[in-house]
Amino acid sequence: MDSLIKDLQKTIEALETLSEMPATAGEQIDELLDPLFQQKIDLVSISLNVSSQPFIQASQAMKQAANKAARAVKDPTQVEEMYKAVSDAISKLAKLLDSVTHIN
Repeated sequence: MDSLIKDLQKTIEALETLSEMPATAGEQIDELLDPLFQQKIDLVSISLNVSSQPFIQASQAMKQAANKAARAVKDPTQVEEMYKAVSDAISKLAKLLDSVTHIN
């Protein structure tokens, strides 16, 4: 659980950096940040089964998103690839959170 939240935070921080860079600033980054902030709030307030398939998929996707976001900060030509990875992570996190809220 901790690694998922750490990767989520790293992704948020990288996106915030990108949103402040003239070459990469734009609405698309802000549109990615909004659900990430909400998902972080939601994750902190629930208990998860870390061995469940949705958790594993969300963790892997978020780790990839964090790595691609960090790469995009260093090399803005990587932004398009980062958008896809972050969108995928948001989707997988949404599925994870949805699976938990249906159980509780």
